[in-house]
Parts: sequence; structure tokens; C-alpha cells
Amino acid sequence: MRILIADDDAIPRRLLQATLTKAGHEVVSACDGVEAWRMLQSADAPRLVIVDWLMPNMDGVEVCRRVRQRQTSPYTYLILLTAKDRKEDLIAGLEAGADDYLTKPFDPQELQVRLRTGQRILDLQTALLTSLDQLAQAHQREVEIGAKIQQTLLFGQLPHDMERAQIAALTLPSQSVDGDFYDFFRHRRDCFDVVVGDVMGKGVPAALLGAALKGSFPRAMSQLLLSSQQNMLPEPEEIVLLVQNEVARQFMSLGVFATLCYARIDLTQQRLTLVDCGHPKTIHFRSLTGACDLLQGDNTPLGFSDLESYQQVSFPLAEDDVLVFYSDGLTEARNADGDFFDVERLMDIIQRHHHLEPGQLINAIRKAVLDFTNLETYADDLTCVVVKIEETADSPHCMARTQFETTSTLARLPLMRTFVRSFCQDLPICVLDDESLDQLELAITEAASNIIRHAYLNRPDGPLQLVVEAFLDRIVVQFFHQGAAFDPTTIKPPVFDGSREGGFGVYIIAHSVDEVSYAPDGEKGHCVRLVKKPKVRGEGDA
Repeated sequence: MRILIADDDAIPRRLLQATLTKAGHEVVSACDGVEAWRMLQSADAPRLVIVDWLMPNMDGVEVCRRVRQRQTSPYTYLILLTAKDRKEDLIAGLEAGADDYLTKPFDPQELQVRLRTGQRILDLQTALLTSLDQLAQAHQREVEIGAKIQQTLLFGQLPHDMERAQIAALTLPSQSVDGDFYDFFRHRRDCFDVVVGDVMGKGVPAALLGAALKGSFPRAMSQLLLSSQQNMLPEPEEIVLLVQNEVARQFMSLGVFATLCYARIDLTQQRLTLVDCGHPKTIHFRSLTGACDLLQGDNTPLGFSDLESYQQVSFPLAEDDVLVFYSDGLTEARNADGDFFDVERLMDIIQRHHHLEPGQLINAIRKAVLDFTNLETYADDLTCVVVKIEETADSPHCMARTQFETTSTLARLPLMRTFVRSFCQDLPICVLDDESLDQLELAITEAASNIIRHAYLNRPDGPLQLVVEAFLDRIVVQFFHQGAAFDPTTIKPPVFDGSREGGFGVYIIAHSVDEVSYAPDGEKGHCVRLVKKPKVRGEGDA
């Protein structure tokens, strides 16, 4: 064993060195405490030290104290050599950090016994460090295996053959297996579902529950399809409700829950239908406005109650829109100061990089998180799914786009009609003839009047935004307002014999344009969307 001895008195130091060398030990000596402390700071310093109490410049007690203040491994075993034999002195030396003591003049047999005790302690500490290292390696292997399990059981395969959508996904695994999951269900080339969820808790239990919950959705969808007489595609809210009924009691008995976002993207209808179950708000970058909206529903997480019902909400989509679904691990990633990455920072990144392909946008988000946290591993999984609505070669391109900001007063109706007519007449080609344009103006008048009278209750200062887009095969007019929501299914059809009032506005709009939809639109409030297509040649001819 390699031993350091420190004593300012040369004769006792040489005697001790000779005794240790004769016993087969390798001895390194220091003439005072300062030299001993310097030698103990080297990488190959001896792990057993015999140090004299009384030395100039730095005594043995101070050497012990400094060694114990270090936060380094491996352990150094300290024997204090002293002529003092009072109990108070020995206690002071042991409290300073000495493991044992030896009184002068030392007895060679007692010295050997105390050295063997020190050797046992050091051997135990070496064995402990080896075991800890093996445990760390085993934990790392477990994390790697867990990551593979997550990729296999918790993360679905990206659909790559969609007509007008590109999809990318990101998962930065945490230091342990977690309950984040996502999956995709393709119904048609222009219609698919995205599911992103997060089971409360960490470790293998959360991962197993996440895998079980993920597997419940295709079963629920198949069950609903089989029970449908016309084989109709079930609505997202029906699927989520059936899954909730399946897992609620088990989750409640275990004291866990899962947040979830179930989204259906129908590119034929240009519509996003969303069931939000307490999950972080979906981010919707709208190419029309160049800004990000936060989309949110009012449902509770799965497993909160077995009596919960779930409602879906719908939002309009347009070409070059971007949807970002994510887990709270992303927005709650912290930097060294304890600050959150937060949703505002994520929205800023999406708004600045929305033009990128989804895979490139994912990489931009990943880089921003890594730069912000300066970490390679995280306390929670970071999961993110990006969907970008794209144009196709055979889809009509938007020729022109404009918008008009006004307020909720009927006196503004002529300005709205003139704004839309002038826009259509100034197009490089004629999309709508005069008759079709008259019909569109009628629908605009009725839609704006309904918003002013019913959404704003004739309040004259309500914000109203009119957005108009021109395509080769249609004119699209959208009203955005912050008034009360409108559900057209609650309106009864008009009665033309005068026996009952109401319903004429909705009827006129529906018969004046080719498509009409009423939907919430995130932070912008609500949207009324009108689509007018050109009259087919021969249509209306005698």
C-alpha cells in the first residue's frame, strides 16, 4: 500500500518510514503540512495518510480539515499522529476529519493493526465505487432500452403518402422512460388523425399506461366503424369518449390521468376538428394573417371522472398553415436560471420559421431548446408533432388576398360590399360574373348583419375583420369577430307563410354561396367562412 507520512521532525519521520518500508509499504514523505497538502492534491496522491499534529505553517488538524472539505473521490484515510492523549484533543482531531489516531511514541504492532483497519475501509470504498459505476452503466442501458421501447410502443409511424400535408415529429427522451406518446390514423390521402398524449408520472408504469392508452384508439375506432350501419367515419369526440369509458375506472383506481389532444385534419373540407383534454394548447400558424393562434377545448384529462363527456371544436385551415402539437416537457424545459422555455418562445420560433419544411422546423425547435437549456438530457420527455398544409400541383393557387378592418355597425355594410366587389373586379381574370357577385354580396350583407345584431348585440365598437381570397375556381370571404359564438344547427328553417319569424338570414346565406361554415378560430374569436364558385357554363340557361 502507498502511504504518505508528514512530520517536521526528521528522526520520528525516518523511523516511521523505515517501519512502514520493512512491512512492505511504499512510503512518500513530507516535511510539513504545506508540503503534505500539496502532494495530496495531485492525481496520484496516496489514499492513506499519517500526519503529525504539531507542525509549522500548517498543522495536521488543518490538513485533515482541508482533505475533508474536498468533494472528490476516492476516499483518503487519515491517521493523526500525536503526543497528546487528552480526550478533548483526540475528539478535536477526529472532528477535524481524522479517521484514527496514533500516539507517540508509536507501537509497531499497534501501527500495523490501524493500517489494516484503514486498508479495509479503503477496499470497501473502492468496492462501493465500483458498484455505483456498474449501477450507473446499468441505468444507462435501461434508459437506452426504454428509449427503444418508447419508439416501438409509444410513437406511431408517420404517414408519408398524404396529398396536401407534410408531417414531422420530434422526441427528446428524458433521463427515464416517460408516458408521452403520439400516433396517426390515415383515413384517406387527404384526411388523417393525429393523437398526442401524456400520462401523468414517470418511469415504466407511465410508459406502460401510455402504450395501453395509445392502443385503445384504434380499437375504439374499429368498434365504432363496425357499429355504424353506413360505415361512417366516427367523429373524434366519439372516439375519445369511447376510450375514456374504457380506461377511466382503471386510471382512477391507480390515481393517474392523461392529457390528450385528438385532432382530425380534413383537407377536402379545409378543416381541423379538435378534442382537447387538458393538453398544452395546439399552436396554429395561419398563413392568412401571418400570426400564431392557440387552440384549446374545454374537456378534462382522461381518467378524471367516469362521467365526463367530450366535445370537439373545429377551425378552418388554409394552404401553408402550420399546426404544432407538443407536450408540456417542451414548454417547461428550464435553463440554468430556472426560467421556462414557455409557449411564447415556441410561438415566436414557429412564426419566424413557418416557411420551412416540417422536418426543418422541428430541427429549429430542437436547436432552440438545446441552446436555451444548454442540456442534452431533460427531466421530462420533449415531444412535438408538426403538420404543414401544402399546395399540390393540381390545387388552385391563391391569386390575390386582401383584408379590411372595420367595426360592428350596420352603416359599414356598403363599404364591405364595395370592398369585395372592387377586389373581384380588379383581378387579372374574371372569377365571378355579375350575377354570382351579386349573390356573394347578398351573403356578405346577411352574414355581417347577423354578426352585428346577434354576436355583438348591436354594439357599435366590436372589432370585425373581413378577409378575401381569390382562386381560379372560387372566391373565399372570411369574417373574424370577437362576439358570441353562433351554432347554425340551433336555427329552425324559415316558414314562408308568415306564421313564424326567423331563420331567413341563415337560409339566404346558404342559398347564395356554395359553402358556408361557422367555427371558432382560436384567439381571433370566431369565423364565418363563405365560398362562392363561378357558375358552370349552361347553368341557369333556359
